[in-house]
Amino acid sequence: MIWMAEKRVFQLIFDLGFESLEIPVRVKFEFEVKEGNLVPDSLTKTMLYNKQLLKRRYPNLDHAGFQRSIESKVDNEIQKHLQEHGFIARV
Repeated sequence: MIWMAEKRVFQLIFDLGFESLEIPVRVKFEFEVKEGNLVPDSLTKTMLYNKQLLKRRYPNLDHAGFQRSIESKVDNEIQKHLQEHGFIARV
């Protein structure tokens, strides 16, 4: 059993309808590897991006919904990263 910790910056692009927005999200994720494979339910992540700037620049944006969108895109990027490095099988 090995615990791995990785840090990445994902550049996420969102189409707001009136503007395309690129947000750098700094992510640290940790997971357990056993026999070369990701142990299910061992993945944890922390995200950091400039929420205050978004709130000032886009005050009418649904920030809770936007947070869920960011989390979803980060989850997809992490899954893609883990697949590319052979920790989980491609689906």
